[in-house]
Amino acid sequence: MEIPVESIATRRPRQVGKALPSVRRQVAVGQPTRSSRLVALLIFLLAMPFYFYVGSTRLSPYRLVLVATLIPCLVAWLSGSVGRIRLQDILMFLAATWGAAILLGQHGIDEGLQSAGIFVIETFGPFLFARRYIRDVFAFRHMVRCLVLLIAVLLPFALYENFTGTPILIELFGKFLPVYPIGEYEPRLGLSRAQGPFEHQILFGVVCSSAFALSFLAFGVPARMGRLGSGVVAMTVFSSLSSGAFLSVAVQVMLIVWDKVTASVRRRWAILASIVIGTFLIVNVFSNRTPFEVFISYLTFDADTSYMRVLIWRFGTESVMMHPIFGTGLYRWERPDWMPGSIDNYWLVVAVRYGIPGFVLMAAAYLSVCFGLGRLRNLPCQVAQCRKALIITLCGLAIAMCTVHVWDAPYVLVMFLLGSGMWIFDYSNRIPLARRKTLTRVNSLIPTCEDVCFPADRPA
Repeated sequence: MEIPVESIATRRPRQVGKALPSVRRQVAVGQPTRSSRLVALLIFLLAMPFYFYVGSTRLSPYRLVLVATLIPCLVAWLSGSVGRIRLQDILMFLAATWGAAILLGQHGIDEGLQSAGIFVIETFGPFLFARRYIRDVFAFRHMVRCLVLLIAVLLPFALYENFTGTPILIELFGKFLPVYPIGEYEPRLGLSRAQGPFEHQILFGVVCSSAFALSFLAFGVPARMGRLGSGVVAMTVFSSLSSGAFLSVAVQVMLIVWDKVTASVRRRWAILASIVIGTFLIVNVFSNRTPFEVFISYLTFDADTSYMRVLIWRFGTESVMMHPIFGTGLYRWERPDWMPGSIDNYWLVVAVRYGIPGFVLMAAAYLSVCFGLGRLRNLPCQVAQCRKALIITLCGLAIAMCTVHVWDAPYVLVMFLLGSGMWIFDYSNRIPLARRKTLTRVNSLIPTCEDVCFPADRPA
């Protein structure tokens, strides 16, 4: 079908950055619903530092929400009411079931059933939860605002902890319930490291870092509130004094700057990927250390931490090669007796515990979400901004998780974020085929959401 040039010339131009009418109506009529309340509930329960036991099973408040919603979310997913089943869903399901099967196989039904069940609930559960309860722009922005609000509430407690060394929330809940232990670590930069309501300072920092790009790009109107939220997030991340959390924010900042500076450059993300790969190859060829060792040496606060992480990588990869298919489960991984058992690398933990297949499935699920969203075209500007914010966030977290391990609530948050953008795939499919062809033709003449900085998104 040919598009008359006169119709393009005489058509009233739509303001760049302005939403499609359907999106404006959707956001305008958005009101608090049961879904939005459940999302807010889960996010705030992630920051509860207490737990309790039902029999021998340790339960946290967020686990209760995931257990209660798992079956309804599973039914909605299988029935197609939250969109068709996609490759990303299948990979995440396989990653969860493979990990559970490894735990059952390594530890038996009696010892492994509980761990396997928790692994499925905390891996596939939050993914499906987000899949069902975040289905549009309004719900996504509501999620972002809840996350930023949580971090803003935690900031005063974190600053107090920096100067006094007292985690108020853990001590408060500890008067009535079992809570996470209070970590004892050396001060950094003359300040105590804020642990917040989480089990470790680094977990607190990583959780807070997950909201930086989301707040900056997808907070909604007024845009200045999103910028202010990013500042609050950055301050809270700093209070953790964690190099992994700093790295997450740094990666997000660099990607946001790259996006703004190269807005008019075609294939800019392919260019950036080429630069990263080229840097990796140059380091690999001309350095007497591996790229990972070079990477770690510049991203830690002290030489001792850097050296230990290099040893963890060396012995951890050797353990993977000794148990390549089925991993070690929760048993002791292969290392010298003098070496501590913690592994400060989430991706390495997955490979050690669940073997190379477990690592491949989890990494493939993660990457398929990022690359799948990145391939979508002709999205309304608000949807494109949500997509961009989520991809940048996931990239920052993926790099940071090369230097930290995430578990419990922070791990659930990562799985939740992976599922929070799945609605964008279905949104792309709602655009009629004829209209997509028209947009494709016209996009060669006018800029699109992927190619410009949006005036509507800039603070007044």
